[in-house]
This record gives sequence, structure tokens and C-alpha cells, in this order.
Amino acid sequence: MKTHILNKMRNVEVEEYLDRGRDVIFIPVGTVELHGDLPLDCETIYVEAIAEKMAEATDSLSLTGLPFFYPGATRTGRGTVYLSIAEGASYLRQLSDSLLKQGFRKQIFVSGHGPAYLTINSFIMDAFHDKKVPFVHISLLQAIQIAKDNGWQVKGMPFKELMYGAYKQMNQLDYLFVDPDAVQKEEPVHAASQNPLKSAVQRLNAVATSPGNVGFFYEEFSDHGGGEGCRSVAERDELALKGTKMIDDFVRFFNPQQVIDDLNQIDLATQEHIIPRYPHLK
Repeated sequence: MKTHILNKMRNVEVEEYLDRGRDVIFIPVGTVELHGDLPLDCETIYVEAIAEKMAEATDSLSLTGLPFFYPGATRTGRGTVYLSIAEGASYLRQLSDSLLKQGFRKQIFVSGHGPAYLTINSFIMDAFHDKKVPFVHISLLQAIQIAKDNGWQVKGMPFKELMYGAYKQMNQLDYLFVDPDAVQKEEPVHAASQNPLKSAVQRLNAVATSPGNVGFFYEEFSDHGGGEGCRSVAERDELALKGTKMIDDFVRFFNPQQVIDDLNQIDLATQEHIIPRYPHLK
């Protein structure tokens, strides 16, 4: 195959893939929202690139990034596109139903957006009880920590490097902002201890699963910043090259094949043991 991205394949290639008994597809779920000096679609390009690499590593397919879903508190920026959680879950359900009928039984949803679980997980749970087929959500916020636990040597959350690497991988590097006088141009970030809104949100998010435990809007654009742009094309390209290697290393240490194997195990147990034992579940 020239590509593992279903959208870019010929139909005969998809038919051949499925006829080989393969049934895995990675589905990147993104957003279009304010993110500092990064393009509005950065969290879509980011997960699209990683989903593609996971598909390549596991002899699977992936979709192009799905861009428009629930953004959360970033609606204060007029570049942010809003869909409700229910609307996003309904769309994913229709998409998933089609993919299942096409032969993709193992569906792996990939996100890098904090509140994405509100949309993806609610759909996955309802779909399981209806179809009796397990799907799974990989949140890169957790997956990066798993890769570190598995031996990936990287400091902190290498968000900017991974983001730049993703734009290079998807041949969209020119969309990244370059400014010889690059500085943070938005309002300064205020410490939570000095900001009553942030303090209240932090306390309320601590009493249950967060984010998504309490509704709020960001007070400043810089509250959801992506850092300043690079000061030269050379700096941008160097960072992007470093990022592409980091994406490869992350996927290797995260080991997406384990996710597929675990889905297989749950599906097998459900179909061959649990449902026959409890026929009212059919």
C-alpha cells in the first residue's frame, strides 16, 4: 500500500486489506479552536499524524483527522468552532456504524484534546451495549505517560515538538507561524492563585474527573496558548524534524499493537463466553 490512510486509498486496496482478515482502523478526533500562535486545527493535525503512524506500525488503516467537535472553554476565541458533545457523539456513532458494516470491527479513536473523552467515551459505551463490540479511545495525554513508563526518554510534555513534527509529517509545515520578532502577543497568563476564576475551576475539577467537571470559559486567549511561533524558517524546520523523530519514538514505546490485542481479548470473551452465558445480553 502507498498509504495507510483510508481516504487516500483506492477501493481495491481497502478490499484487499479487509480480505486479508484485517479489521483495524484508527480514527483521529480533533478540534478547531484557539491555540496561541498555532493554527486552529493543530489538535486535529496532531492526532491525524499519530494515528497514521500507529496504523503503519500495526498493519492497520487510519482516517484523516476529524476536525469539528466539542472544544470546551476556548469559545471565547472567534476562530473556535463549536459542536455540542451530543452532536459529536451522534456523528461518531453514525461513522462507526458505517465502518463496522464495512468490516472494521476494531475501531480505535485517538484524541489529543482534554475534553474529547466527553464525546468519545459516551459514544463508545452506548455503542458497546448496543452492538456488543468493544471500541477504545486513546487519549494522547495518557498515552504519552504510558510511553514514558515503557522507557521513552523525554522531558515533560513535549507538546510543541510533537505538534511541529505532525505538521511536517502531514506536509503542512508552511502553515506554522514564523516571526523574526516572535513574542507572546496575547494577554499574559495569570497564576491561578491570583485569579478567582482559575482557582474556582481547579477546585471544582478536583472533586471528579476533569476536565469537563464544570462548565466555564477561558478569560484570556493566552489561557489556552500554544507558545510563540518560531523566529525563522530554519528554527521551525529544525524543531519539526526533531518532532517527527519524537512521534516515531512515542509510537514505538507506546506500542499500539497491545491496544489491538487487548481489544481482541475483550471481543473474544464477550462473544464466546459472556453472551452465551447470559443470553439476555443479546
